[in-house]
Amino acid sequence: MGEGGLTEVFLNECTEIIGNLESDLVTLEEKNDDQDIINRIFRYFHTLKGSSGIAGFTVIYEFTHNLESLFDKVRSGEILVNRDIIDILLDSIDYIKDELFSDSGSPESDTIRKDLTDRINVFLGTTDKKEEEPEDFLKAVGAYKSVGSNERYFKIAAVFKEDIFNNGIDPLMVIEDLSGLGKIISLTVDKKRIPDFEKLDPEKCYMSWDIVMKTRFDEMKLRDVFLFVYDDNEIDIENVTEKYNVSKETPYIAEKKLGEILVEKGIINNNELEDLVRMQNDKNFRLGDIIVQKGLASPKQVDEALSEQDKIKKKIEISTVRVDSTKLDNLMNLLGEIVIGQASLHRVADDIEEEKAFRLKNSLYSLDRVTREFQEQIMSIRMVPIGPTFEQFKRFVRDAAHNMGKEIKLHIEGADTELDKTVIEKIGDPLKHMIRNAIDHGIERSDERRKSGKPAHGTINLKAYHQEGNVYIDVIDDGKGFDLEKVKRKAVSLGMIQPEEEITREKLVTIVFSPGFSTAEQASDLSGRGVGMDVVKTNIEELRGSVEVKTKEGEGTLIRIKLPLTLAIIEGMLVRIGRSVLIIPLLSVIETIQVSRENYKTVEGKGEVILVRGDYISLIRLNELFGIEANFTNPWEALIVIVESDGERIGIMIDDLIGQQQIVIKSLDNFITTSRSISGASILGDGRVALIIDIHGMVEEIKNR
Repeated sequence: MGEGGLTEVFLNECTEIIGNLESDLVTLEEKNDDQDIINRIFRYFHTLKGSSGIAGFTVIYEFTHNLESLFDKVRSGEILVNRDIIDILLDSIDYIKDELFSDSGSPESDTIRKDLTDRINVFLGTTDKKEEEPEDFLKAVGAYKSVGSNERYFKIAAVFKEDIFNNGIDPLMVIEDLSGLGKIISLTVDKKRIPDFEKLDPEKCYMSWDIVMKTRFDEMKLRDVFLFVYDDNEIDIENVTEKYNVSKETPYIAEKKLGEILVEKGIINNNELEDLVRMQNDKNFRLGDIIVQKGLASPKQVDEALSEQDKIKKKIEISTVRVDSTKLDNLMNLLGEIVIGQASLHRVADDIEEEKAFRLKNSLYSLDRVTREFQEQIMSIRMVPIGPTFEQFKRFVRDAAHNMGKEIKLHIEGADTELDKTVIEKIGDPLKHMIRNAIDHGIERSDERRKSGKPAHGTINLKAYHQEGNVYIDVIDDGKGFDLEKVKRKAVSLGMIQPEEEITREKLVTIVFSPGFSTAEQASDLSGRGVGMDVVKTNIEELRGSVEVKTKEGEGTLIRIKLPLTLAIIEGMLVRIGRSVLIIPLLSVIETIQVSRENYKTVEGKGEVILVRGDYISLIRLNELFGIEANFTNPWEALIVIVESDGERIGIMIDDLIGQQQIVIKSLDNFITTSRSISGASILGDGRVALIIDIHGMVEEIKNR
């Protein structure tokens, strides 16, 4: 791998590590004694340090070495987690991001680094003096690159003499230096040599270690780590690369036995496993039962290992590969062309003689099935979990709340919910505006909350879930809700409504999405300029979604986003009005009916309605809406398609129903149409262009007329 390739891999890795660090640090501030999070953060800093040294980012390596030392004291309990520690670590991450990803870097970079180092040294109990650094590691960067990209696996058995401490050597420091040369796959400790407590000498070393590590260094480099202990201690290094079946791309995932998993977790060691296996063969008992009976592991630990064994079995022969998202987009475009081509072939089959049409349609049936499976596979590849998008807001909520003197916690639900990567890429800004609005306008200060009987800290819930073929994202806060009287006064002052005008609660709520509207008395860093909620509505509608707001004064607000799973291909119902063909998204369709003359009514102020199983629903004439000529003007002569929008049923009057078809969505520029009733267009099998109806946008457009 060349220098450029190594740097690119390092920066990609850093992006993921930094995102995880920010999320975990904010969580740790709330759960400051969570040892799992503490250990995870330490591993992130350790990885960041090692990778930066390997990639040649010496300044970052030296700086993260200090961060690792600081967090090592947190991990050992010498330093307690508090807001000051979290502030230092988050500020340090900001510095690292600026150094790695800024085009020009900060002109004050050296000053910022020195200030941060001084703050870190206060906690470390040092002054400006640098901690002693493993210079051999930085020198080894050249050796690392000379080895090439082949990764090797080594098994290391390290049995140290009991009096090793007398020579000023700590085995743990040796193992830590070893971990800087690669990734520790497993590390188990042999505790058999530890005597009873009354015979224990704290100045003696009784333990030995079995280590499996992955590295790009050769065996000689690993031996150098044990240079000062190799002759006097039992150090055995074995190349076990072949056992791990490592390929250039992806390591082979082999089935694991229960004992192997327990050894990897450090619950038992290899010697104990050999004894247990012999005992199992002699008595023909299950290994898990023997381990529990011997007291080497708890039933819960054995159950967890068995569960992990099942997961590994399911992952066999599954591998992952990193693919440029542009290639996925190109695949989706090609799939769209295939779908259009199939529609054209179906059209040909309708026009040829019956016998040939029968054979062609049979062939097309098989092709349709394969194409649909192909589409589902591509769609599944494009689907990504929304969790990382949610996690990035933890840092934002923390910093924004502190700046405003508020206490706010962010809770996340449904992080595993998946949706199209294109939607994920575009949903970040709307979510940020909604969260910002909740922080600034929704959640009160601690003293206000206490007076109203609420907890001192406010809560914002981010929740994602699938329902009815769509993705829903809820942003819920337990703040003071919308002051609708204040909203009305502001709307009157801006000329949006008349002072004497009767306006419903629902209409008042939707006003907050108007461009330039804000109830803030003055603009702040967070809000007050009247662009946030307008951006939310505009961006969500561009994604063919909708926004719903529910608020209760004094209790809080819910903002719900409804989004399609994908923006590329949908199932559509083709309908004809006169000579025009239109497409209605199948997810919105409930049924198609015919109404009798008696079930058709006109209501003053409501327009045309039809009676469907005891309920009156509004009737929309698409020919009048789009200015096209229809074959039927009487509803009882035409077909009615019943659709649903935000829980409300509507009847759409059409001339004829053509059928169901996969639709490739093509976007339309604003100079073609600005109508909210149209979400795009598609090319039919005969080459004609059919407009796709946006049901929600159509209803909103009619209501606002």
